[in-house]
Amino acid sequence: MDIDKILDNFNDEKTSCMFNYDEVQKNIVPAVLPYLLPILFFLPLLADKEKNSSFCKFHANQQLTWLLVILVVGIVKTIVGAVPLIGWLASLAIDIAELLISLGLMYGASKGKALRLPFIGNLINFF
Repeated sequence: MDIDKILDNFNDEKTSCMFNYDEVQKNIVPAVLPYLLPILFFLPLLADKEKNSSFCKFHANQQLTWLLVILVVGIVKTIVGAVPLIGWLASLAIDIAELLISLGLMYGASKGKALRLPFIGNLINFF
């Protein structure tokens, strides 16, 4: 199983083509780190030296979207978690899915790709 082939299904080619190689190389760390701690979604914007990097703006938008998804899923998980055993299993499955998605988004950002969250990746474009 090749992770790059799987993640290419979520890569927005039009957006990826707009990324400048130099800006990607300068901003990889601030673009990757907030996928681990989504509350830091603004970090790529602060670290952007040109203040107009499409790479930084894209990942800040995706990270904000991911933060909102995690918050909503956390509320659902809390409600479902009240059910004995089934709630615990569902919470565990959700936690594993969140971790795998975060790792996939981090990997894509480290490769300079524009991975969008399915269905909701286009909803937020603040930056």
